[in-house]
Amino acid sequence: MAAENNNRTVADEDNVGESISFSHVTAVATGWMLDFMFLSLCRRFKKGKRDEFSETHSAFRDVQFEDDDSVMPLMSAAKIWSDLEHTVSDQSLFKNITILLVVQSVAVCLEKGQRSSASSALRWFENNLELPQGLGVKLSKIVEQRETYHPFLMSFSFSRLLETVQSYLDAYLEKNPSDYLLKAATKMVQSSQNAGGLEDVESQSSSLSKKANDVTEDRKKRESIVCRRPKRKLLSTRITDVWKPDTCKKRRASRRISSNELSQMTSENSGGTLKVQKIRKPPQKWTPQLDKYLKDGVKRHGQGKWSRILMDYDFEGRTGTMLKDRWRVLMRAHEVG
Repeated sequence: MAAENNNRTVADEDNVGESISFSHVTAVATGWMLDFMFLSLCRRFKKGKRDEFSETHSAFRDVQFEDDDSVMPLMSAAKIWSDLEHTVSDQSLFKNITILLVVQSVAVCLEKGQRSSASSALRWFENNLELPQGLGVKLSKIVEQRETYHPFLMSFSFSRLLETVQSYLDAYLEKNPSDYLLKAATKMVQSSQNAGGLEDVESQSSSLSKKANDVTEDRKKRESIVCRRPKRKLLSTRITDVWKPDTCKKRRASRRISSNELSQMTSENSGGTLKVQKIRKPPQKWTPQLDKYLKDGVKRHGQGKWSRILMDYDFEGRTGTMLKDRWRVLMRAHEVG
């Protein structure tokens, strides 16, 4: 059977070669496959299906990504993104994603303390991409000064990169909901379902009737087994003291207090006012070290990201609301640069 299929393939190649070049045909087929894989990547990334995205990405990476280990994934992504400019209708969106990929590549190196890697990444971008005007110079100064939490780096954060990529995917999938392979495969599946519809219905009905008979027989067997079993007493019929929680006893005791006793208790306390002592937790003092944590966290994540800041530093049990109030105090005292 395999030899027969091989003979058919060779014959098809010979027939194609008589009229057009077979290399042109394979190029068109390869383009269809790449379009299908790219569209699948976009859909699975947008829906958050990580496992399916990784499977498609592993096959797509062999064709597109860099083989050099020194090239980070974000750098390869920036190079691939430059080849996808024709898929973006909004040029400002294309420029923003390019800047975000470049900035994040440098920011990751600086955050790991790898200044030389950040410089190498910048040189790689200058040799392989057309960077927006002034971007390379600005990033070079940040790398020289080792400003890991520079406001420019913080403004082009990784979360903003994901949000911008999502906006690109929304626009692209709306414009390209399907491709040639998906349309052809859909027609093939629909035609096969219509052709085998009657056979499927008959097979399903026969299988359902068989399952129903099996269920009936099993039920009869179980009923016969239950009837044969001797009856046993699972619980003792002897009366024992029933345990009751203390709360029930206290409630019953409270019901036994008469109205006279209640009035007497009220009269005894009427002479003076009742003093209710509330135990209040002393306020926690903000130390200079905690203020430093708060300032560093705002520089890193931005004002208002209190939950993220709490994850990075130990604020001794303080909540996000406490961080927000302390930040207002620091701003009023002009202690924030």
